[in-house]
Amino acid sequence: MDQETKVIQELQQLKQKVGHLEDLLTQQQNKKEKAGPFRIILDAVGSLLFGLIVVGPVIVIVVGVLMVAASWLGMVF
Repeated sequence: MDQETKVIQELQQLKQKVGHLEDLLTQQQNKKEKAGPFRIILDAVGSLLFGLIVVGPVIVIVVGVLMVAASWLGMVF
């Protein structure tokens, strides 16, 4: 009987935690749905910076390596 009450109490605690997590998830979904102009501009600037800082140099390195490999093979561009 004592184990049953412990199990019931644990289940109630888990139910409360799950309810709390569901509330947090619905709040996050509501925030995502209500993206204002500031949020859109912030996302755009973040994407631009990511492109300039990460993607740009990677493309330059790849193209450079391909050109060096092509020059070793005697190809002219």
